[in-house]
Amino acid sequence: MNEGVVLTEDQRDCLQEIVNVAIGQSCDSLARHLKVFVHLSVPRIRVVSKQSLSVELASFVGCVGAKVSGVSQSFFQVNVAPDISGQTFIIFNDFSLRELAGLLEYEGELTDAVEKKLLMDIANLLIETCVSRIGQQINTGLSYSDPTVLGQHILIDDLFDQKKLGWEDALLVEISYTLENSPFNCSMFLLMPCESIVVLKGKLDVLLEGL
Repeated sequence: MNEGVVLTEDQRDCLQEIVNVAIGQSCDSLARHLKVFVHLSVPRIRVVSKQSLSVELASFVGCVGAKVSGVSQSFFQVNVAPDISGQTFIIFNDFSLRELAGLLEYEGELTDAVEKKLLMDIANLLIETCVSRIGQQINTGLSYSDPTVLGQHILIDDLFDQKKLGWEDALLVEISYTLENSPFNCSMFLLMPCESIVVLKGKLDVLLEGL
C-alpha cells in the first residue's frame, strides 16, 4: 500500500466528524421521505485493495451468498486537477424493495421496472445528500454522473467487475441504514482512489490548521 494514502489520526478523526455530519443529513432526508425513523451505523473508514472489495462489501452488508440489488454513481470536480473524485455504491438486501414499496404506498405489481425506480430514487436521495454535504464541509464543489443500476437480485460479486476498477487501493467509507422493526437494510459505500485521497488529506489539513 502507498504510504502517502494513509491518514494520520488527526486526519481520520476530522474525516470521521465530516462523514458523521453528512450521513446525519442523509438519514434525516431518508426518514422524511419514508416517514419513518431511520437507524444509522457508525461509519467505518479505511483503505482497501480492489481485490478485497467484494469481500469487504459482503461482510459489511451481512449477506454473503444472498441476493442484493445495487446502484452506483460517480462524483467528481469539474475542471480541477488534481481533483477529488470517487464512486458510491448503494446496496439493498432483497427484503428492502418490497418494504420500500409498502412504505411509499405503492399498490401495483412490483415489477423489475418499479423496483429499478425505487432503487434509483433512494440511491439518488442518499448519495447526493451525503456527498454534497461532505463537499460543502471541505469547501469543494462536486458534480455527479447519472446513477446506474448495477444489478437486481444478484450476488455482490456480480455487481461489478474488479478488472474494470481503475485503482489498486482506495479509501472506503461504509454506512448502513436500517428501519426499526423492519427487514429493510441498505448500505452506502464511498470509494476514493489514491490520487483523491492525497487531495483529501490536504483539505483535511487546512481544516485542522483552522481549529
